[in-house]
Amino acid sequence: MTVTGSGHFLLSEGAGNAPLNAPMELDEFVAFVNAIAPPAPRRVSKLDVAFEKQLTKK
Repeated sequence: MTVTGSGHFLLSEGAGNAPLNAPMELDEFVAFVNAIAPPAPRRVSKLDVAFEKQLTKK
């Protein structure tokens, strides 16, 4: 990831390599990076499930 002087973001595979995208604003860049690979599955324990149930009861 590289930040330009104008505050735009670029993604490249390494230093000196060509960028994988055009310069983007932060929100556009986050959406671009999130679209590259699916998010990792969220690990949930029994305690997490019980805590979420308590939160929804209130």
